[in-house]
Amino acid sequence: MEIEEISKIEILENGEMFVLLASGGKPMYQYIYREAAEVYWDNEANGFKAPVSRKWTHTDWYKQIVSVAASGLGITLKLSNSTAWVNVPEQTKTEICTV
Repeated sequence: MEIEEISKIEILENGEMFVLLASGGKPMYQYIYREAAEVYWDNEANGFKAPVSRKWTHTDWYKQIVSVAASGLGITLKLSNSTAWVNVPEQTKTEICTV
């Protein structure tokens, strides 16, 4: 499995979650939508996005993104010491880091 480093995790004001990749990703990542798991690739942001949380927490959505990227695209998403955290509550950051 190919490893992709996560450069930034951001929660937008509207509640959407973005997981941005250091590499900028690959065009094939757009096909993640085929997994029908509500995870999408954003070509402009170079990252995966999850919808506004309804019943799931942002930690749950992060797990979903990581899982679907692995099963649908064959890539492993990895946090690094340089991963930037934008508008992510400390509790959520702690939970994500322990995934």
